[in-house]
Amino acid sequence: MSIGRAAVGFFFCGAVCIFAHAQTSVDGPDVLLKRALRYGDLYNWADAASLFTRAEELYTARGDSRNALYAHLGRLRSTMEQLSLPEVSEELAIELDKNPLLQSDNELRLFCLVVRGDIDGEIDAVPMRRDWEAALKIAQTLGDKKWENRASGELGFSLFLEGDMAAARQKVAGAFVGATMLQDAGAQIRYLSAIGHAFVQMGSYDDALGYFDKALKIAASNPDAGYPFLVNEGRLQAFRGMGKLDAAEQLADEIIAQARSRQKHVKETQALITAGTVAVAKKDEAKAVEDFQSAIDLAQKGKFTRLLADAQFYLEDIYRKKGDLPKAESLAAAAAESTQSSGEIYLLPLRLQALAQLQASQGKYLEASATYDRASDILDAMIGNITSAQGKIGLITAMSAVYAEHFGLVADHLNDTPKAFSVLEHARGRVTTELLMSGKPPDSRAELEIERQISRLNVELITAKSAEQVRQVRDKIFLAEQARWLTPASDPWKSRPWESIPLERVRESLAANEMILEYVLAEPHSFCLAISQDFARVTSVGGRESVEELVAAYLKTLKTKGASKAEGSQLYSALLKEIPEVAKKERLVIVPDGRLHLLPFDALVDDSGSYLVYSHTITYAPSSSAMYLVNSVTPRQPKQQSLLGVGGIPYDQTADLNKLAKMRGYTNDALAGLPASKEEVLAADAALHNRSNTLLIGPSATKSAFEHSNLDQRAIIHLAVHGVANEKHPDRAALILLSDSPSGDDGILEASEIVHLHTNADLVVLSSCDTAVGSLQGEEGVANLSLAFMLAGAKNVVSTLWSIEDTSALYLMKRFYAHLAERSSVAYALTGAKRDMLKTYGPRAIPYYWASFRLDGVGNHPINFNSTRLTTTK
Repeated sequence: MSIGRAAVGFFFCGAVCIFAHAQTSVDGPDVLLKRALRYGDLYNWADAASLFTRAEELYTARGDSRNALYAHLGRLRSTMEQLSLPEVSEELAIELDKNPLLQSDNELRLFCLVVRGDIDGEIDAVPMRRDWEAALKIAQTLGDKKWENRASGELGFSLFLEGDMAAARQKVAGAFVGATMLQDAGAQIRYLSAIGHAFVQMGSYDDALGYFDKALKIAASNPDAGYPFLVNEGRLQAFRGMGKLDAAEQLADEIIAQARSRQKHVKETQALITAGTVAVAKKDEAKAVEDFQSAIDLAQKGKFTRLLADAQFYLEDIYRKKGDLPKAESLAAAAAESTQSSGEIYLLPLRLQALAQLQASQGKYLEASATYDRASDILDAMIGNITSAQGKIGLITAMSAVYAEHFGLVADHLNDTPKAFSVLEHARGRVTTELLMSGKPPDSRAELEIERQISRLNVELITAKSAEQVRQVRDKIFLAEQARWLTPASDPWKSRPWESIPLERVRESLAANEMILEYVLAEPHSFCLAISQDFARVTSVGGRESVEELVAAYLKTLKTKGASKAEGSQLYSALLKEIPEVAKKERLVIVPDGRLHLLPFDALVDDSGSYLVYSHTITYAPSSSAMYLVNSVTPRQPKQQSLLGVGGIPYDQTADLNKLAKMRGYTNDALAGLPASKEEVLAADAALHNRSNTLLIGPSATKSAFEHSNLDQRAIIHLAVHGVANEKHPDRAALILLSDSPSGDDGILEASEIVHLHTNADLVVLSSCDTAVGSLQGEEGVANLSLAFMLAGAKNVVSTLWSIEDTSALYLMKRFYAHLAERSSVAYALTGAKRDMLKTYGPRAIPYYWASFRLDGVGNHPINFNSTRLTTTK
């Protein structure tokens, strides 16, 4: 901000203060207190400060000790950023314990707890939680719905800081929905901002700005809300993340000036830290150091422990890049200590990761490994406390680098393969593995009702007649989607303490012709952990950047119906050539990482110039542990060994479904018909005929009919329908079936709904477009429709990596089911179908037509429709 602009800001603030003082000299203390509380209610504490101060003076002069204390508490909250927070917190603790007024007056005690909760929130999450738990109880006793709702939301913030993300998300989303219902403007602004900040942390900047814009709109309609620090700090971070650095710098200057003019030192400290990160992005090292050091000085003076940790962490990175590693390590250790002292458990693993990196870069490998172990132990506890699959996946995605770096350290410098395996299996495919170990709890009625509500609103959206009606329905959908966050997870799914399956046990479970290849993409080189009966060894392969460039180039060729064996050979050399034992193993199980999730390994070209599909049967697994569990645990079989087939949907005759698909962003084009999909389903039924088979073809293929088709009793579920990937919002990837408006069925089966289905199918076939494609989620894998069905209970899922042609899919599926009917294993049946196509069509059978299909799961058994037990084959 320019000096002139800052002067205008200071002048304006001064004019406001003079006006406020003139008013306070006229008004009585009751009016002043009421006005101050109005400002505080909108979280505009800065403008409330002089009012609380004057009211306290007047009440004291009157001898009104009760209201004098009320105003005193408000003054402490309004000016807390100018005070020593630990000392004020201690003062309030004594008052709460000994002051008779606070013992007997619940309204006054509630306000005191609110003030102390806000103060402790800047110091330590644990006392903050206790403050708000006490405030919640009093609000419930008083029947004060507003503060009952707010206290629940603030508890969400404390739970987040303590590392319980799922409970935090539920409470904050619930507080936002509650604030909307109560028309509590201050809370709406606060919790919209909080949700926006959460999207910033996830890198979803456009989504974040949408929430911030909603908050600004409410603030603009409530002038007493004052300057929106929380909203603008979130916007600042979003701008920085989007690379809009000039806009970010300008907004940072504005926030700092506003904070200084109001003596809001916490806000100033936060803005200085973010301004420092903007300066780093603009390569202005001197300004960045100045901003971070100013933030450290302010945080130390005010004892803002959480902000102190942030500033130390960012300053450490600058010294690291300058090559002053001892100074950087000292700051990293201080940041970790400050983070732990503040109770901000969520960030502690990342702080420890930074410390471990610095220790490793100085050759302190054992110390670094111990630091990584400490971070991993904290993450294990956090993952165990989360009650939903999506919550666990989100945390693992955010923290994947901790595990990957630790694996690389052990593999490169400690030469300890069992330890490296244990490190990797702590995160790799963790959620799927936990489901296999613990089972999936039933969904709550609330979860199911929310999905039904969204489906009904989608139907309502189709029939909206005006722009205003469309806006109203979209607002309802927005609120319903937030409610997804606040439903308690099923029967709370808190897994038992994590214990990795020993490497030797995994090796013993493998067949002689079988090998697991578990990849970790990294720089300067990547790794492949090869596991067989005979050995386990970590091999270095190409670096992440070079490998992913090769993958991108080959995928582009394959998807455009090219057939570059040179590109396939390059990838074979980069990923497999250094592991000569691969040539001797017919069964390969790939545990991919990063962009390798999108690569069809059977389309790689070996040294003889042949596609691997000719010599190997290849499947994919989320982790070695998951594969071991599927191999070793005898699965519960469906009551009916039957098929559920869905296809033949007349997409080109469903105007309403096409309209909804476009309005909700599932597709930009009209949905094309899939004429061969009916034949696919009929071919599956003919090959595996059973009197209990159910076929949903044409008009009967509605979402509702599918969901009510006894999914837990099906051996095979085959869906020959349109599929839509969504890398930005993986939970909105969807299968598109027919709608049934009278029942409120919108026809869209999203991934977020699929995970709530309960199936025990041996095999789910998604003969659709892009069903294996989705958002990469670090060590947890890729968020796609295939994973959604596995989380719903499917043992094996056939899905597709790119859009496929109807006729080629029909041929492949006919041959696939023919092999299944011959009692081939699922894995061989798919490989055999691909070989049949290559044999029948020769050079015309380019990878585009067959390589898109992949099998997630072990797939080492046939499907038996007549027996109650599956026969396992190797």
